[in-house]
Amino acid sequence: MAGTLFVVATPIGNLEDLTFRALRTLREVDLIAAEDTRRTAKLLAHYEIRKSMVSLREHNEVRETPRLIGRLQRGESIALVSDAGTPGISDPGTHLVRAAHQHGIRVVPIPGPSAISAALSASGFGGGEFVFLGFPPSSGAARDDWFHGLAAETRVAAFFESPHRIKRTLEELHELVKRPIMIGRELTKVNESLVIKPSTGQLTSTSDIGEFVIVVDSRPDKIVQTYDAKDIVSLFYRLTKLASFGDSEALQLISKHLNVPQVRVKNLVKKAKIEARRQAGRLP
Repeated sequence: MAGTLFVVATPIGNLEDLTFRALRTLREVDLIAAEDTRRTAKLLAHYEIRKSMVSLREHNEVRETPRLIGRLQRGESIALVSDAGTPGISDPGTHLVRAAHQHGIRVVPIPGPSAISAALSASGFGGGEFVFLGFPPSSGAARDDWFHGLAAETRVAAFFESPHRIKRTLEELHELVKRPIMIGRELTKVNESLVIKPSTGQLTSTSDIGEFVIVVDSRPDKIVQTYDAKDIVSLFYRLTKLASFGDSEALQLISKHLNVPQVRVKNLVKKAKIEARRQAGRLP
C-alpha cells in the first residue's frame, strides 16, 4: 500500500507557531523533504526530533521527484516542508505534489503559518477577495507589465519582495499605486514591523534587511477600463503631432485620463518608435 505525502506548514519565524498536528506529523513520517535541510534541522532540533531528511529545492525538485515517488509507492510516508510557511506558495514542492496526485498517492495538507494570511489579517484592508502575485519580475518589460496589472487590480493584492529590491519596489508603488499599502517586514520575528502607507503621502522609509510582504488595498471602483497598447500609442501621436503637446505633457494626460501608469505609456511609446525605425530600415 502506498504511503502518504504530507504537505506541512512550518513557522515563518517564531518556532512556537508550529501546530500540534504538524509536530506529530514530523515525528511520525519516514522522511522529510526539505527546501533547506540546514534550516529545517534547526526546527527539528528545537523540538528534539531526529528524522532523515532529503533536500528538495528549486534546482533539484524535478530530478528528486521520481525517487520520492518511488519511496511513497513502497509505502513510506514523507513530509514536505519549505524554509518557512506553507510549501508550494512561491516555494518548491508543486512538482512533487502534482506527481503524487498523478500516481494516485494520497496527499494530506497540514495547514499552519503563512506570511500571506498573516499579513492580510493584520492589514485591516477590506474586501472579501484578494489576489496573490508572488514576486515582482526583477526588471524589463515584464516588471512594467506587472506593476501596470497591479495598478489596475481592483481586489486587495499581496506579494513578496526581496531585501535588495524593496526600496526600488516601494518607489514604484508610490508613483503608480494610489491606494493604502501595508509593508510587513520579518513577520513573527523579533524585529517584526508593520507600516501602513495612506493613499496619499510619501512612503515611510523602511530597513532593507529581512523578508517582506506587501499588501495593497482594494480599489473603490470595481469597473476598470482596459486599453490596447496600439490605442495608447495612437493617442500619444495624436496629442504630440496634431494637438502640438510636448511628449511629457502627452504622457501625463494619457496616464491621468486612461488611468494607466505613466511609465507604462512611456515604455509603449518607446517600443513603438523602435519598431517604426526597424521597419524603416534604420535598425537591424
